[in-house]
Amino acid sequence: MKHFKAAAVIAAGAIAAAAFPFTVSSEELVEMDYNGDGVVDAFDMVNARKTASAKELKELSDFLLGVKSDSENELIWSDEFDGDTLDIDKWNYDIGNWKRDESGNFVAYGWGNNEQEFYTNRNATVHDGILTIAARKETVETEEGTFDYTSARLNTQHKFSACGGRIEVRARCDSGRTLWPAIWMLPEDSVYGGWAASGEIDIMEGWGSLPEKVCGTVHFGDVWPNNAYLTNDYNFPTGESSEDWHTYAVEWESGEIRWYVDDILYSTQREWNTVNRRFPAPFDQNFYIILNLAVGGHFDGIDRIYADPETFASGEKHFDIDYVRVYDRGSFTPTLQTSRPLGLYTEGSDAGLSNMDGCSVFDIKNVGELEYAVMGLIRAQEVKAGNTYNLSFDVTSTAERDMTVTVEDSSYERYLSETIHIGKEPLRCGYAVEFDKDMTVDLKFQLGNIGESASAGAHQVKISNIEWR
Repeated sequence: MKHFKAAAVIAAGAIAAAAFPFTVSSEELVEMDYNGDGVVDAFDMVNARKTASAKELKELSDFLLGVKSDSENELIWSDEFDGDTLDIDKWNYDIGNWKRDESGNFVAYGWGNNEQEFYTNRNATVHDGILTIAARKETVETEEGTFDYTSARLNTQHKFSACGGRIEVRARCDSGRTLWPAIWMLPEDSVYGGWAASGEIDIMEGWGSLPEKVCGTVHFGDVWPNNAYLTNDYNFPTGESSEDWHTYAVEWESGEIRWYVDDILYSTQREWNTVNRRFPAPFDQNFYIILNLAVGGHFDGIDRIYADPETFASGEKHFDIDYVRVYDRGSFTPTLQTSRPLGLYTEGSDAGLSNMDGCSVFDIKNVGELEYAVMGLIRAQEVKAGNTYNLSFDVTSTAERDMTVTVEDSSYERYLSETIHIGKEPLRCGYAVEFDKDMTVDLKFQLGNIGESASAGAHQVKISNIEWR
């Protein structure tokens, strides 16, 4: 790199000291002054693009923006994949081929994406400092069906999650039609509702049939199918592909997420939303990390479904990960939620549910025939034997009617069952519930045909400040 006389260094140093809130040495400023005018500015970026490496460009860009380098930020979590086994204190295995709801109930095959693989705890190995996820063509027979491919999917849920920061992964993946490697994040707690209302951050997704590019995406908006997404592709330089080792990263701040490949910025997103919530929801909560190699499915599958057996003619295919690192760059505190969100269940009724900041609002046109024909749900809450848990909330209704509040286990045994009369006057409710064994329970706000509610006509019920602790 170029070096310039002391006068230029001093001038550049004076400007830097006035403009930037961190220390840069004179030697570093000399190296950044590409056009030799004694000032480190945007003109140096223009000149740097002609000769500088990607790393040098990133350092200059960060300097001009006042962004600290990774060496100046705290490494808050990592896995270097040392040793010869996966660290189960850091990672969980997802098993199977099916998506389940928060209560563990079967929802759909293919993880909601028509994926063809069956995930096991046998397809991920650690050796020579590398995690390898192997996709194989082999038959697995299960109670849920027979599958012709296996692979692995790992996640850090309940073991590590982050709100903001730099999440960085060095990885490579074999190419081949219908392979789908992914490095991504999901919310630790779906505080804004089911997918994708509570968000998804895709750090990297690759097409096995198109190894010359990858993409970075965010999903948001509302519960499927009313969700939305924003995405951009990164095209590798000529002669490179996703089969080579690359560093994939997002830098996530409150209100902005940036995507990098080998420290080259290729995408910036700032304009997401979650229905009825304040920006920057949903990307203002803790998210955990996922690594997986899917086979087939809507992203790169034949007819958006099927896997190509010819991809495996030469043997299994690998997604290799050198490390996963999370830096405290731009981390921030998750937005406090003053009311737990509810899921909606309906059966033979006509009703909708909107989760908003601080409350959930039911729009009921027909209560149906069953007491549970309209229900608000908080699913799969873990409870411990001998502990007391407190449920509290405020409720109003535009029509006089009854509501039944229950806490039930998976066998529908009730540990709380209270029917209350609600109307336009705000009602504050609180209940203490004890349990005699460890289990998971569902909290249910039943708003179907209870008492004289069938005569209420169209009405709204608003439940606010829902707490369970």
